[in-house]
Amino acid sequence: MRVFKRSSIILHQGEPTDRMYLIAEGRVEVSYVSEAGHHSIIYHAMPGQILGTVETLSERPCAGTCTALSNTTLLFCRRPELLEKMQSPIVLRNFAADLHDVLRHDNRYKSVDQFFSAEQKICAYLEKLSDIRGVFSESQGYLADVVGCSRQTVNKELGRLRETGIIEMTKFGIEIRDTEALRSRLSELDRSRSQSSSSCA
Repeated sequence: MRVFKRSSIILHQGEPTDRMYLIAEGRVEVSYVSEAGHHSIIYHAMPGQILGTVETLSERPCAGTCTALSNTTLLFCRRPELLEKMQSPIVLRNFAADLHDVLRHDNRYKSVDQFFSAEQKICAYLEKLSDIRGVFSESQGYLADVVGCSRQTVNKELGRLRETGIIEMTKFGIEIRDTEALRSRLSELDRSRSQSSSSCA
């Protein structure tokens, strides 16, 4: 077991690893740097998810960088023990199930990034990146980087959400007070965008 009080990189893009990690508590940021030097935050892994398994089994370099965020607890398993455990049908099934969850996530957020407006993406990622208490503990600038928009746009949408009682700004971060209302805001933005597109047509 490893406990991280501060953010720490556990897997480096392009470097080999001899172990996989299971998130027991907290979150791990998965990021990627392109050949052109563009840095992208791919997603946040949550408790119960595993990281580094594919690279450990294939003995290939890490496809991205994994950073354990503050107050995160991880369990790790080295290659020899992992190979032994993979003989179990239950472990193999759970490994495949985790890969399936990653595929579903990638498909959903590829669609979010491609078709959602900035305001929709702010709502979607705000819900996705919040912890089990419904608190987004990162900065507004961090949210802007994830969404790929300006801080002004983030501040504007957060202001709307705060005025309607959907979120509240606390010392711990952005607290989601009404998840269903947040999802309704997403639907409202989607309808508004669709109507706008129809008017233009």
